[in-house]
Amino acid sequence: MQDTSTDRVVPPGNTSEEEIHETDIVFDCPHCNHSLVIDYRAAGLTIDCVECKQAVTVPIPSGMIIDDLDLSAGEVLTQLFQTRRMLLKAEQRISALEESIDSLKLRRKELEKSRITTLHRCAELVTLCQTMLKQNNELVATVNRMQNLLAEEQQL
Repeated sequence: MQDTSTDRVVPPGNTSEEEIHETDIVFDCPHCNHSLVIDYRAAGLTIDCVECKQAVTVPIPSGMIIDDLDLSAGEVLTQLFQTRRMLLKAEQRISALEESIDSLKLRRKELEKSRITTLHRCAELVTLCQTMLKQNNELVATVNRMQNLLAEEQQL
């Protein structure tokens, strides 16, 4: 799991002391060789490379014992409370998004009904236009026939 709060990218050729802290682990992604900098508390964790998105295990610096990273009971409790608050906010956000989805589904259904009605009306208009064109062609043929008859009558 990635701890994005401590994951930072070091731009190539730019490794100033302002960006890298004494407690940071600097290493290259084994997949894309992108430089990564992450807080020492992530040692041994698997994160996603910010460049290629591949899973990368953060190396454990030599001489470092993972047990040194264990938090006190108070720190664990604080993190637990923070996690519970974040979970509650996430659940509220999920609920709001689900309501939004339901609303969008209803709107989509209404729009689909309207679209079908419009398609039927358009089909009816096309049929009426075709009927008018047919009648117009018949009318033109009749007028032409009348003109031919008058022309024949005038020649007699």
